[in-house]
Amino acid sequence: MKSRYRFQRIHSVVEGEDADARVGQRIMDPAMVTVEDFSRLVSGIYAAAVTPQRWESAVADIQRALDGNTSALLIPEGPAARRYLATTLNIDARDSYAEYYCHLDYAIAAVDAGPVGAVRTWTELVEPKKNSEFYADWLRPRDFKDALLVRLSGEPIPCTFIVGAPKRSESFDTPERVKLMSGLVPHLQQALRTQEKLAALSQRSGDLAGALDAVGHGIIVVGSGCLVIHLNTAAERILRADDGLHIGSGQITATSTFTDRKLQRALCVALVDDSSNIRSGRSLICERPSGKRPYIIHVLPLHRAATPETSSGATALVLIIDPEQEPEPAVALLRRLHGLTNTEAQVALRIVRGADLKQVSEELSVSVTTVRTHLQHLFAKTDTHRQAELIRHLLAISP
Repeated sequence: MKSRYRFQRIHSVVEGEDADARVGQRIMDPAMVTVEDFSRLVSGIYAAAVTPQRWESAVADIQRALDGNTSALLIPEGPAARRYLATTLNIDARDSYAEYYCHLDYAIAAVDAGPVGAVRTWTELVEPKKNSEFYADWLRPRDFKDALLVRLSGEPIPCTFIVGAPKRSESFDTPERVKLMSGLVPHLQQALRTQEKLAALSQRSGDLAGALDAVGHGIIVVGSGCLVIHLNTAAERILRADDGLHIGSGQITATSTFTDRKLQRALCVALVDDSSNIRSGRSLICERPSGKRPYIIHVLPLHRAATPETSSGATALVLIIDPEQEPEPAVALLRRLHGLTNTEAQVALRIVRGADLKQVSEELSVSVTTVRTHLQHLFAKTDTHRQAELIRHLLAISP
């Protein structure tokens, strides 16, 4: 069974409540996001950095995850203008906004003047000016009546990301949605920086290597015959370590026969270049002989444009996440993803560090019986059944 991240109304939960008291109203339908779904959102963002045509689907995926009805990623274009890098708005809405209403958009102006990375809400920015021309003539007719907005970059012209929603009985800016969007912000920012570097390098020499180094995760671009075309510094480090992954005869392979079969199949599906098949992405976990936390691998199809290295034009991106290079799951992250109480999250982190129940009870100044109770809650909320399984699950969490 898949682990599920349950998003529940925070105002119905107080610090230290037990599991039974946590069952309250849900804010989403369905009111959960799987580990794979969150990972897919992040993978889609990084894939879009390398292949900008994928921004449309990446933005739409985020919109669906937040249960919105529209979204837009606005980027600078010239000293006093911006354009949609991606949006789910229709052509009429885009054109009317660009031609006239963009100059009346007081919400975007407020976001531009605010701090980078801060998620702003409709209640804060739009509600005070509902009698304005922009609201009456552009927002309201399009059922754009609630939203989350965030400034992704600084001057000269900020990049802005927006997810909107229709009017509902419950405000769209719930703490859970704000936290999910906040968790995606650093990935959006890094992807936009990577894309900017890619564009600059493309103008000068078409060299991908330097731009891909802007991403901390391992990135490998694979072409026809599963041959490696490009890899960044992080990927080189991973492959040099030869701890579960390596390159042989120009191809990326896994040490485990079972994992290698899954990897090669994922590459084939991402690279297939005929009309009878649909190219798609897959994810897998790669165990490491060293016993370190397993790599998380995402294989995604890229553009079809022919290059000297790949005459067929089919290419794939292999994103390798090394949890050993990421900080351990934070209390706030565990609480958000699994609906844990603060104490349950503290117990989880200590167990991950190798503490036994007695040590945990001493550190938290509670009885061993209480620790066991928290542990049972952790099993239930993470869909695990044993302590080893719980540890493995928590160590694999790395956005």
